[in-house]
Amino acid sequence: MSGALIAALAVASAATVPAFAQSSNLNSINNSLASQAETRAMMQQQTTDFDTALMRSESGQINQQPVQNGYYMLPHMHATHR
Repeated sequence: MSGALIAALAVASAATVPAFAQSSNLNSINNSLASQAETRAMMQQQTTDFDTALMRSESGQINQQPVQNGYYMLPHMHATHR
């Protein structure tokens, strides 16, 4: 289809729908998108909070390990000189 034909069809279909219905539909779509964005933002914040707490917990566990002969062990790693 040509661009002009698509544009003509879009104008024709828009003309058959009352302005109020178009406005209501656009408001509905906008509200839905806003709600989705808010949900994504909340989920992202929860993930960030969880990751931060996990890093702090892991950091605390590493720092609490006893040091012997100037070396300490990191989880799943070889001995590291202090």
